[in-house]
Amino acid sequence: MKFSIIMASLLEDYPNASTKRNYKFDRAVASVLAQSFEDWELIICSDGCDITDYLSNSFTDKRIKHCRVERNGLFKNSARNKGIELAEGEYIIYLDSDDMWGKDHLKIFAENLNGEDWVWSNDWIYYDEKWNERFCDMEQYAHCGTSNICHARKLGVQWGTEGYGHDYHLIQRLLEFKNYKQIPDGQYMVCHIAGAYEI
Repeated sequence: MKFSIIMASLLEDYPNASTKRNYKFDRAVASVLAQSFEDWELIICSDGCDITDYLSNSFTDKRIKHCRVERNGLFKNSARNKGIELAEGEYIIYLDSDDMWGKDHLKIFAENLNGEDWVWSNDWIYYDEKWNERFCDMEQYAHCGTSNICHARKLGVQWGTEGYGHDYHLIQRLLEFKNYKQIPDGQYMVCHIAGAYEI
């Protein structure tokens, strides 16, 4: 199997959460099912969330798996790490439960992977009534969303418990592995920013 997709999900209320999260969760899963590249598993990791458990059990595609961890606070990452433990794919890739992918997202990553330890692409964010590409420079900026990152499972990388800066700290761990590159034209669509940019 090429990709293990890790989707941590907390659909209950918490501070600064996006709206319409049940709808967005279904939309995120639908965007995985619509992928033109089909060699994947999706591991939905419920962060102590009964709503996630209920919705996950409605999917019939055998490539979709579900696990649950007990909640231990925001940005503690036990759900993502449990997904990594269960993953069987060659590469780990992430999708937030309130975002979505274009249909060729996995195909683009698969076609551009040549044995690298990890890769990333830019993502897209909706504002001014259109999709705008958001540029990510992991070496210089080193703090953009990690859902547009894909890393080899063999690295044994896990998320820490650093709180809100968890994205930054994961990137710092990955930068220790020198065989990496940026790939073009990823189709990660950021939809979860609460307020003006949320769709």
